[in-house]
Amino acid sequence: MASTSRAGRAGTSRSGRKATQSSQSQQPEDLTEIDDKVRTILKYILDHSAAKIPMKEKDLVPLAGTKPELHSRLPVVAKQLAERYGIRLHQLNDATKMYICMAEAPMASIHELTTEQRPQLTLLFLVLMYIFLRQMRVEDTKLYAMLAMLGIRVDEDHAYFGSNLRKQIEDTFVKQRYVKRERSQPDSAYEEVKTYFIWGLRAKAEFTYEQIVEFSSQILKQHPTNFSELLEIAKSYDNNN
Repeated sequence: MASTSRAGRAGTSRSGRKATQSSQSQQPEDLTEIDDKVRTILKYILDHSAAKIPMKEKDLVPLAGTKPELHSRLPVVAKQLAERYGIRLHQLNDATKMYICMAEAPMASIHELTTEQRPQLTLLFLVLMYIFLRQMRVEDTKLYAMLAMLGIRVDEDHAYFGSNLRKQIEDTFVKQRYVKRERSQPDSAYEEVKTYFIWGLRAKAEFTYEQIVEFSSQILKQHPTNFSELLEIAKSYDNNN
């Protein structure tokens, strides 16, 4: 009986090892060379990078066939993006499994922006700066009141920023994950529902708080020393994050 039991355990152990080995052999190893699937993934990412809308993993999987096949190719794709195009592929730090493209070299000055980029990003920097000033959360009406003080009315055309500014902030910046909208939860039926803006995951990935303060000083044509107190606060925020 004892020998039979030992033989049974040995057989179970061997079959378990075989199953494990078989499972491991089915996992694709990380690729080091470019194949057609890598080229397809690379083209998809490049085609979608300009809009700055995060790419969902579930949309990338069919390009590779399976999720393991995708993950085995992403290192090669990321290397190609960095070496050939100066683009860094970054996975957003949340449960949504989305990827964004960022410049390998961070922007040092707003003067690096093209004529087409400058209006949109200037508006973005003003929005992010004001959220920062309001302790990282600002009511939408207060944000729009601040912009109006600067002559930027979100429901009117602007000579520099263009038209549809409310849509730019509430739709485009939100979809790009530069900002996130949150609605308050009223304690009673008589309490007004309020909408707030906070920094989005892309903003946190692309910029430091110190950079936003520095960019804002350039936009407002102020000497950085005029923002020294804000810069110190921004540095402390960056260090804590």
